[in-house]
Amino acid sequence: MKMGSILVVLVLVNAVLHGLQAVANPPDLIKIQSAVAKGAVCLDGSPPAYQLDRGKDKGVNKWLLHLQGGYWCTTVEECSMRMNDSSGLGSSIKMTSLYFTGILSDNKELNPNFYNWNRVYVRYCDGSCFTGDKQESSVDGPYYRGGRVFYAIMDELLELGMENASNVFLTGNSAGGLAAMYHCDRFKNILPRSTEAKCLADASFFIHLNNPSGFVNLHGSVTYLPLSCTSKMDAASCLYPRNVVPDIQTPMFLLNSAYDTFQVASTIRLPENSNRSCLYNLTGCPTAVLDAWINFRTKFLQEVTDLGNLSTRGLFINACHTHSQSEFQSKWLGDPDSMLDNMTISEAVGEWYNDNKLIQLIDREHIYPRQCVVDASEPYACNNYTIGASYLCDVNQNKSNIPSVSHSYD
Repeated sequence: MKMGSILVVLVLVNAVLHGLQAVANPPDLIKIQSAVAKGAVCLDGSPPAYQLDRGKDKGVNKWLLHLQGGYWCTTVEECSMRMNDSSGLGSSIKMTSLYFTGILSDNKELNPNFYNWNRVYVRYCDGSCFTGDKQESSVDGPYYRGGRVFYAIMDELLELGMENASNVFLTGNSAGGLAAMYHCDRFKNILPRSTEAKCLADASFFIHLNNPSGFVNLHGSVTYLPLSCTSKMDAASCLYPRNVVPDIQTPMFLLNSAYDTFQVASTIRLPENSNRSCLYNLTGCPTAVLDAWINFRTKFLQEVTDLGNLSTRGLFINACHTHSQSEFQSKWLGDPDSMLDNMTISEAVGEWYNDNKLIQLIDREHIYPRQCVVDASEPYACNNYTIGASYLCDVNQNKSNIPSVSHSYD
């Protein structure tokens, strides 16, 4: 076993012995009532919300803002369902406080680079990746105000001390990661020039999207999509990372799996009479399905490669069959199968942000997806972020259900 793997195992053992201190007490949910008068509201008209855990010691003037994920809605019907269901993804009234784990953890051993920063969980309730800006709406909703929600929360955080920050890191997963891409440069511009700002998008490099034109028209998103893109092409095309990332001037880190469970499950079309489980588990699947998985990976890696090798851009593209890795301890600083070049995700992101190291790691060795560990006991480990891979949360599963074939691929 490599030294890096040994250290990871020791960290996880120590975390268990210490009762996973990082998730003991979730920070309070803070609702910005004053934002309602500005029209910055969730789909149901309720105020935007966030959770804050204050920094300490050397991290007191450093801020990490993590944007919650949860896909999007592209029709009035979808948005209405979203604002009325119990997820809290369309209404702060239905939100509950969430635990801070992974990149949000306050435990030095579990999150060594950011544990003592001011850590903010920006809650997602607009269904538009924080881009909506439509004035007209029904009295009962839905309201399409995601862009206003984003900057109402940013204004509050600036007043709470972020205006004096030495360092700021805007991160997000899934839909939240898309928002981090869309807002990255504009966000940097609201900070003091002396502030070092960078961004990270986790599980957000979507190569296929559902109804992008309908999404833009419904939410009125053009205002908050990057001008660097909308000045060259239609707004719907500017939802795609491949069209946005090349023009982002602020340093950006892309964290993703080439076998993202959400994308695989929603884009691969199975041959007739194929078992739907072949979207999640390759065991016993026909050759046509195996080829579809590999073709998805090929297209995904090609789009990432086509971005070019900008020196300020970080990359960590592994082959884990998963969706979102920065929020979960077992992925952020956990399973050795998640590592690349003997580095955990936490180590790679930390060295890229703090030491300005060139980190551009892509797993080209494993042609099939890897079943990286999911700790089913971890808060929220088996919720929607494992969509398409719920079998990974069966603690009795072993790794035999994913082919062990691995060879180089160029």
